Amino acid sequence: MGDAVVVGVDGGSLSLGAARWAAAEAARRGAPLRIVLAYHWRVPVVMAPRGGLADTARHLAEMLVADVVRDVETVAPGTPVQGTAVLGRAADVLLQESGDAALLVVGTRGRHRAAGTVLGSVSQQVAMHATCPVVVVRGRVDPSGDVLVGIDGSESADHALDVAFTEAGLCRSGLVAVRALEAPIAPPALGAPPLLDDTAETRRSLSAAAAAEVASAGERHPDVRWECHGIVGDAANVLADRSSRARLAVVGSRGHGGFTGLLLGSVGMHLLQRADCPVMIAHERSDGVPHAPEAGP
Repeated sequence: MGDAVVVGVDGGSLSLGAARWAAAEAARRGAPLRIVLAYHWRVPVVMAPRGGLADTARHLAEMLVADVVRDVETVAPGTPVQGTAVLGRAADVLLQESGDAALLVVGTRGRHRAAGTVLGSVSQQVAMHATCPVVVVRGRVDPSGDVLVGIDGSESADHALDVAFTEAGLCRSGLVAVRALEAPIAPPALGAPPLLDDTAETRRSLSAAAAAEVASAGERHPDVRWECHGIVGDAANVLADRSSRARLAVVGSRGHGGFTGLLLGSVGMHLLQRADCPVMIAHERSDGVPHAPEAGP
C-alpha cells in the first residue's frame, strides 16, 4: 500500500476526527486508506471477553478499529479502507508505517494525554521523524479555505511549496504563500543620524523574492490560482495568524536555520502547537525507516 494514506487512531474523539480528515484526503487522491491502532496489554479488563490478557487487548483494539472503519466509510464511500490493530508502541508502529505510506495522518494528542497537552508526544515524534509527509489534524477543518505555505528560499521550503501546490490542486482551492522575516535591529554608528525606517523596503524585497519562488513552482501547476505575501514579522506568528483562514498549512521539515528558517523545531513546531487548521510537515520521501526516541520512565 505504498500509495496509501495511513492514519493513526486510538479510539478517542480527536483521532476519529483525524481519521475522517484522512478519509476525505484519500478520496481526493484516489488512494486507499489504512487505519492503524497500536495497542499493548496494559488495558482495563472490566467487561472484557474471556481469554488471556493478550487476547483481550487484541480483541478490544480490533473492535475500536472496526468502529472507526465503519465511521469513515460514510465519509468517503467507495474508498478502499483497511483497518488493523498492531501490538507495539504507538510512535514506533506509526513511524514504521511511514516507510511505506504516501501520507501519514495523526491527531493532536492521544486519549490518555492530560487535558492541558496541546500536542501529544506520539504526534510530535511522528511529525519530527517520519519518512513521508505528515499531517497533524488540529483546529478547525474548513473545506472552503486556501492552502497556506511558508517559504524561505531553502530546498526544504521549495519542496513544501510544490507539495502545497499539489494539495491545492487536489482540493481545487487556491494557494497562499508567505515569506516572513523579522526586521533587523541595528544601532546607528557613533555620530551618525538615526536609521530610517526601512520596513517598507524590506517588505518589497520579501514580496519580490516570494513572487519569484511561487511563480516558478506555479508553472508546474497552471490550474491553481495563487498569491504571495512578503511580511515583516516573526514567521511562526505570521503563519499561525493566517492559519485561521486556511484549510491546510504546509511547512518544510527544515529551513535555513535561525529565525529566518522554517525549522520543525521552531516555526513548524509552533504551528503544530498553535495553528487553527491541520498542519502538514512536508517530509521528502525516504527509503529509511526511522525509530522514535525511547520513552522516558
